[in-house]
Amino acid sequence: MKIFFVFKYHSTDILTERYWSHKQPSNHKQFSPSTSKRVMRSYQVVLKCVDQSQREEINQRIRTLEERQHILLTPKVLKKAVELYRTNPKEGFFTRQLCKEVGKSPNIAESAFHWLYIAIKGKIDKEQKVQGLLNFLVKNPQQLIEWVTFGRSPYTESSLEKYWQLKRRYIINLLTSTRLQAGAYWRKKHKISYFADFLQFNALLPTCTQLEVLQAIDDALSYYNHEFPLLAQLTENQKAFLAKLQLLKKEQKTVVPFLTSWINSSHKSRWKSLKSLSEQLAKLIGKPSRKLFSAVRLIIVFTLFDHYMQSVPQLLKGLLVVKVVPLPFKRKRKGRIPIKLLMKKDYVITRQGNAEELTKQIKKQGWTELGFPQKGKKKLYAQVHYPSKVNEYIRNGAHIKVFQVSSGQKPSLKPRIDVVLEGTHICFHSSMFLHRYVAQVPRKTLSILGVDINCLGQYMVAFNTPIPLPQDLLQLAEQYTHLSDKVLPELTRGLLRKRKEYDVHGCCKLKGELNRVYTRRHRILRELTRLLPHFLAAVMVKKKCKKLKIEHLTVDPLLVLKVLQLRPSTPCPIVCSSTRKLYGWLPWS
Repeated sequence: MKIFFVFKYHSTDILTERYWSHKQPSNHKQFSPSTSKRVMRSYQVVLKCVDQSQREEINQRIRTLEERQHILLTPKVLKKAVELYRTNPKEGFFTRQLCKEVGKSPNIAESAFHWLYIAIKGKIDKEQKVQGLLNFLVKNPQQLIEWVTFGRSPYTESSLEKYWQLKRRYIINLLTSTRLQAGAYWRKKHKISYFADFLQFNALLPTCTQLEVLQAIDDALSYYNHEFPLLAQLTENQKAFLAKLQLLKKEQKTVVPFLTSWINSSHKSRWKSLKSLSEQLAKLIGKPSRKLFSAVRLIIVFTLFDHYMQSVPQLLKGLLVVKVVPLPFKRKRKGRIPIKLLMKKDYVITRQGNAEELTKQIKKQGWTELGFPQKGKKKLYAQVHYPSKVNEYIRNGAHIKVFQVSSGQKPSLKPRIDVVLEGTHICFHSSMFLHRYVAQVPRKTLSILGVDINCLGQYMVAFNTPIPLPQDLLQLAEQYTHLSDKVLPELTRGLLRKRKEYDVHGCCKLKGELNRVYTRRHRILRELTRLLPHFLAAVMVKKKCKKLKIEHLTVDPLLVLKVLQLRPSTPCPIVCSSTRKLYGWLPWS
């Protein structure tokens, strides 16, 4: 496992103007950071009460406010909110106008309608995504049949992932949820014809015979022989896929009855059942290691093509996207929406002044106070204490935007308070690790510093002078190696043994443990890649190097600079040791 830092000179929004205030030589490349972009970050803070009984009372009052929010979000309000958003998508207009339309006081309604605004914004965005998905499927009949049959389509997933630049998991969830919602819409609109024809999407597939499956195998093989270029020009993946189709054609006496039975049977999850069917066919053919899932899926699509293409495109064109994407808060849990903290309102959580005054209080004393009133009862107060990193961010220039308050669950009944800070990217960069690592680096100065990034371990970052790695980095590397070399192989062997023994309960437990270990290992690697730039920056500060030489061209100086809070005086050039090429300048002191 190698860790590399990637150079991205266009992504300079994490730097501030003061890094670049000095005059650079005219014959060198300069960074042009955009520091005006502001971001918001949320952090949990601590609510300190006088005693446990007072904390439980405060938690109950917060719970009451959450339930009042829940009552406001009725179907009538949701429909009216969607109409208002389409008229004017600005949040201020949306909230004020909605309060007038529904005749609610602006106390807790402002908080409820704030979250409603965010949810409707997500609904409108999903409508646009679903419309793009349907347009893609209309132009690709084969992928349309895959989506109708399985709720999934690998080619569609990869295409939309690249086009929208989103994660694959989002595309998969969009495909499956849209498929289920479209089926529910069609069942309501076509109550008779939906089940009379070949449109039993969520129950049974259209009944077919073995002759139809046999013809589908021939058609698929003929189609791809015609579509693919000459045999000598095929890629390795195309050759492998064509070989799978030829293998299924050769073993058609075994394959056809199984596929016919699969199509004529009902399944809870067609995608998972098809995977198990392809594995079973591979064993029956005598090639248990062959992955036949894609080829078997293609034959199913060719078998159902004539049945579905007679009616599905017309249904798809008549599908109303607005009806497919549901209104927000359909499945919300009662009292689980946090309170957007308001001020100077009756019977709502109060605070000491506006955001600017609260920011000044934190800079001065490090804590603020919240009030929890309730009609007919004494107003309760609790102190809000902020973590040291939040105080540091505020001192760097960030300011408080808003609070979010939610009630705690049993047994602790501890309220959760989150503060939302707003500021530039540089406000949220801490120099704590930099100062800690500086003390561990030898004092001897170097004019030229060479860096080599290696595999995880004792020498994962090597310099042209002996510099020991910090102990916390070494411990993380040891934990990662222990999980990779010992824990994961043992769990994998245990899972294989439980599968052979048909121990379902044992398999479930080991799968859960494997997932937890993989997550732990991923977080260790993420922490290492977060801490290493701080250590590299500390070495450059302590050694006072004037030139940085690197082995690879994919090293990002921004990961080094983002942790620094030093004033620039003399720029440090970044030079590739193999090509002697100057790639940029580090402003350094």
